[in-house]
Amino acid sequence: MTVDQASSIVLRELRSAEELAVMPPFERLVWGGGDDCVSVNMLVACLEEGGVAIGAFAGEQVVATVFGFRTFEPHVLHSHYLAVHPDFRRHGLGERLKRQQAQWCLQHGISAMRWTFDPLQLGNAHLNLNKLGAFGVTYHVNHYGTMGGINGGLPSDRLTVQWELVGDRPVFSETCAVVVPPVTPEQIANGAPEGLHARVTLRDEMAPLMADGWRTTAADPAARIYTLAR
Repeated sequence: MTVDQASSIVLRELRSAEELAVMPPFERLVWGGGDDCVSVNMLVACLEEGGVAIGAFAGEQVVATVFGFRTFEPHVLHSHYLAVHPDFRRHGLGERLKRQQAQWCLQHGISAMRWTFDPLQLGNAHLNLNKLGAFGVTYHVNHYGTMGGINGGLPSDRLTVQWELVGDRPVFSETCAVVVPPVTPEQIANGAPEGLHARVTLRDEMAPLMADGWRTTAADPAARIYTLAR
């Protein structure tokens, strides 16, 4: 994708079943594992209760989507997923969609967003922690159970992050570093031994720290290091 193509992409809020129909097949295209896709009827129900879905379109082609729903805390939206077509990555589209979703939240009286991501995926960590300024609050072991597609059948460990949309980011005084074992997205998707080793190794170091009150505040993808603080 060129810079001109990126600038021509239009974001649209999706509301009706007809508009939302593009989302399950697009989710399947991006992640595989078709049985795990959010159905249109579930999307409609979540939006009816105060959720939001936004699509990014290059002409009539959907190239990215973001979807979130209300939580038990009235001021928090759970941003369930962000999906970007592989050909349209690395041009800021994911960040643009998240910020559009954040703007929607502020317009609807919501002051924070939460979501989960795979802590082995350091590109996602860079977006969530470094660019958006969210911070990791909880480490979940095998959070969603076994998942196929790009998850490769590995335990679905996830890090929940929270993004405060109002006020300053919390200040932390003590820091430590956690190293992420070397593993590629392809090894994860293939369920390779390196993927399972990385999953368990990171879990053993990161989960106890976060259970003890540490928060994940930054990621260095090149050095494969997370910064935790409290």
